[in-house]
Amino acid sequence: MRRLIRFCLIVGLASLTACGRDHHKTHHWSAQRFYAQGVATLKNGNYERAIRLFQGLEAAYPYGRYATQAEIVIAYAYYKASEPVAAVDAAKRFIRLHPTDRRVAYAYYLQGLIDFNKNQSVIERAFGVNPLRGRDNSAARAALRAFETVVTKYPHSRYAIDAAERINYLRDMLARNNIAVARYYYIHGAYVATADRCKFVIEHYPRTPAVADALGLMAMAYERMGMAGLSRDTARILARNFPQSPYLAKLRGAHILPTP
Repeated sequence: MRRLIRFCLIVGLASLTACGRDHHKTHHWSAQRFYAQGVATLKNGNYERAIRLFQGLEAAYPYGRYATQAEIVIAYAYYKASEPVAAVDAAKRFIRLHPTDRRVAYAYYLQGLIDFNKNQSVIERAFGVNPLRGRDNSAARAALRAFETVVTKYPHSRYAIDAAERINYLRDMLARNNIAVARYYYIHGAYVATADRCKFVIEHYPRTPAVADALGLMAMAYERMGMAGLSRDTARILARNFPQSPYLAKLRGAHILPTP
């Protein structure tokens, strides 16, 4: 424990020493020089020092275009330094302080990108796993909201096209995750929960391939609940809109649909 405390003190003192050196060197710098040096340091990959320089710029020159630009670049620097929480906080601060600034589009885009990357490990292990165990789609949903803001509020920004592509990917992934949950419910006899989850997919992700699976599972769940009319109606909608669905064979085998 003493070693850990000593290590933390050493790290803290080193950080304070670095800050002191920066302050001594930059005491008479102009805002332009602060910003130029911060950008150069950022490009060289020294993200922590770049953050300190931009923070020094904000402290020395809190008003003006360089300070405003530094506020958004700090968010990017935190992102590159693998500090996603600080990066999101900085992006949100920029949005709050400058809601009409054209760079707000980038602030939202950066938020989405951070949550999108945070969600990659979830995406990679999304299938073949009990859908009720250890899955958290909150990062994917947060990324989706941020990208949707970029597309709806800033459709002509340079980030809109990429945001739209990521939206399609995230919607498809979230829809498929919900289908995985619906299948789990169905296998375990929770047919009402199956139908409800399928309805959720159809209502919230209507233009994704998962809708076909949702209709098929819903028809089968209705049949198991003894709701023959709803089962047939759902199966007909599936056959009309998705004639290649593998669920059609199952529905015909269960005599929910007539054999062609």
